[in-house]
Order: sequence, then structure tokens, then C-alpha cells
Amino acid sequence: MGLGRKSVIITYMHVLVCYNCPLTALPCKTNITCPSDTDSCLWIKSERTLSNCYKYSNCDMNQIKEKYKFDNFNFKCCQKDLCNRSQTTMISTAVFSVATVMTMIWILCF
Repeated sequence: MGLGRKSVIITYMHVLVCYNCPLTALPCKTNITCPSDTDSCLWIKSERTLSNCYKYSNCDMNQIKEKYKFDNFNFKCCQKDLCNRSQTTMISTAVFSVATVMTMIWILCF
């Protein structure tokens, strides 16, 4: 009587989290878990900013222009969690971090 071997295959699938804000002038702070048919985060800066989940294979100037109807814009597609953060948010976070460190040095030294 032989014993059979059973194989178990475990598939790890990372679910991407992106900032998700419609056209807005304010820094985006809302995030969502992306649907399975998207594999990147999109950030578009025109007159206003848009952040969303997006399909990486569609990340080119012409396809984005056609879908969102922008004439003059910058965009970024990325594939890490919350990588489509607004440039304004990144700058304000960096300034806040530097200010915090400077305050701590001031308190400890004086």
C-alpha cells in the first residue's frame, strides 16, 4: 500500500493600496485597496490633482489623455503601496519632519 504525496501550492498575491481622490486642489489623504484588474497607482497633476488605482500597461501619455481628457498634465504610475502621493503632501511631510528634528535639537541643546 503506497502513500501518495499531496502538493500544496500557495500563491501570494499582494493587494496594492493607492491614494484615491478625484480631481481636487487639496492634498489627497484617502486611500483604497485596488481592485484585482489594476496593478499600479496613478497620480495626475493638471489644473488639479487626481489620484487613483490604474492598470500599468495603460500608463502612457496618450491613453491617460484619452481617458481623462487632459491637454496639459504630468503623471506618474508606480507599483508600491501609497506611492501616488501628491507632491505637495510629500513636501509638507518633509518640512514637518525637518522642523520636528530641529525642535528636538533645540530642546536638548538649550
